[in-house]
Amino acid sequence: MKSPRPLVVTWQGREVRIRHDDPHLGPYTPRGAVIRSAVELASDVEGLRLYLVTALGDRYQVRLADDGIVTGLWRRSFC
Repeated sequence: MKSPRPLVVTWQGREVRIRHDDPHLGPYTPRGAVIRSAVELASDVEGLRLYLVTALGDRYQVRLADDGIVTGLWRRSFC
């Protein structure tokens, strides 16, 4: 199965590529707008992580690189 295209969001003059495994997540979906808003509010990498975790709740596991350039959102499976 092919991975969905990453979301690309501008943050502090850089492009942040948000890789994910959710085929329903796109740049123009409601959840995509929530992610863009969370990224735009963050002032540092830790803030970026916290905003994403807060905005997305426990639906996704958030992974960030130390520089914040590449992030990952992976759907959590609930039993």
